[in-house]
Amino acid sequence: MKFIELSRFLERIEKTTLRNEIMGILAELFAKSLNEEIGQIVYLSLGRLRPKFDRMEFNLAEKMMIRAVARMAKVSNEEVTKTYKEVGDLGEVVKGLRVLESRNKGSELSVIEVYEKLLEIAKEEGQGSQERKVSKLSKLLSDLDELSAKYVTKIVMGKLRLGFSDKTILDALSYMENGDKSGR
Repeated sequence: MKFIELSRFLERIEKTTLRNEIMGILAELFAKSLNEEIGQIVYLSLGRLRPKFDRMEFNLAEKMMIRAVARMAKVSNEEVTKTYKEVGDLGEVVKGLRVLESRNKGSELSVIEVYEKLLEIAKEEGQGSQERKVSKLSKLLSDLDELSAKYVTKIVMGKLRLGFSDKTILDALSYMENGDKSGR
């Protein structure tokens, strides 16, 4: 599955507050997913890369994210910070900056490719790791379309917040397989 397709599903989920509707959208997403990518899709839709007990995090502070976004958009950190304060959502800021650039490349990146790049960013450590993370994230954001860049930003910042939990995932998987929640 292309990452843009996942992003469109995330956008649909973001626009609803009804738990059953969210479960239906997730079931539809999972039904369209390949077996080898379902794990990555589940974790990304929960806004993380691994199970909670794994504790793998991006460890990128807000200012580092702003640097990555500014570098991607070829604008100053101050401009991104100002817009972020006005909008209140860095994902939306990224989406707006990507539209201004009017570059829609990146629609061909798969979920697995984006997941692997995010994993690589999260695993960076040691001297100079923060700069490498900013550089790699900036490159990834510039390689994505605006909607995908929005959701990657939210995932990295830990602010995906789509209004569902692991239980909803289990319900959606059951609904996909059985047509109801009996298989949870």
